[in-house]
Amino acid sequence: MRRSWLVLVSLFLCLLFLAIAVRLNGRIQRERAVLPIAAAAAEEFDVPLAMILAVISVESDFYPNAVSSAGARGLMQLMPETFTFLRDERLKEKHTDEEIDDPCVNIRYGTCYLAYLKARFNTWPETLAAYNAGEGRVEEWLADPELAENGQLIRIPFPETAAYTKNVQESFTNYQKRFSVQGER
Repeated sequence: MRRSWLVLVSLFLCLLFLAIAVRLNGRIQRERAVLPIAAAAAEEFDVPLAMILAVISVESDFYPNAVSSAGARGLMQLMPETFTFLRDERLKEKHTDEEIDDPCVNIRYGTCYLAYLKARFNTWPETLAAYNAGEGRVEEWLADPELAENGQLIRIPFPETAAYTKNVQESFTNYQKRFSVQGER
């Protein structure tokens, strides 16, 4: 009986490790597919490649067809309103609304939005908070002395946004380390 139990546990652990390996391999392949698109967007908008990959990792785990419950779409989880703003006001291009789902367009527009927010808020924590919670909210938070000091957030009142900002920054650090080893920055 004990031997049967050990065999079952061993089989379960083998299957678990196999499932994890398959999932990681799939993620690595999705990440590799995105890399040249993200590198081009990084160069065009002067946003670190590691930051773009970190945002994609946290936002969609590199699934190009991701759609959030709030309606954000694609690899960088753009809201349709943000896509329209970027298309019509910032980039002045002729993409259709459906092209928000195209990985090349989504990454390029998401990176453009990161560059826009970074220019507006100056630091990555505020930029990432605005990417997640919206520009207006971050402006309100920065005006609140209980939440901000010297133009920087000292506390993010939305737990989801606080966790998001922390997760992207940790992922950014990991991508920076990974690419500095390969000689890329």
